[in-house]
Amino acid sequence: MSLVRHTARIGACRTPRAAQMRRGSGELEKSVLELLGRHKELSVSDVRRLLETDLAHTTVMTALVRLHGKGLVARERRGRSFVYALSAPYEDLPALRAAMRMRSELDAGQARADVLANFVAALDPDDEVTLRHLLSRQDERDVNGS
Repeated sequence: MSLVRHTARIGACRTPRAAQMRRGSGELEKSVLELLGRHKELSVSDVRRLLETDLAHTTVMTALVRLHGKGLVARERRGRSFVYALSAPYEDLPALRAAMRMRSELDAGQARADVLANFVAALDPDDEVTLRHLLSRQDERDVNGS
């Protein structure tokens, strides 16, 4: 059997909800973050149950491991498994995700100065003032050794 035909057979076995969640791991990650925003900490099984889906345990676990790798969730070993919690308040997550995307772009290539220059060029005047203020505060911390 060809790989394409085999993949099509596997996909045909999925429920509509599982197929929908499969389409975008970003959607699953967002749903998981929302759940963690409403609950202090959750295990993989808890997340899977609260999602009200038939996604595999390993699929939910992979989403949590990826979110942990991105620094968006913290985990703590409890017995043989982990419990997960947001690493920052839910309201701060969009800013953390944006910062991680920027870091990823900077780390992806050798043209770091070009990435930064294009970012700064696209800022509106108010954001540029904010960035200058933040950079000057960082300079002060560096000088003072904080």
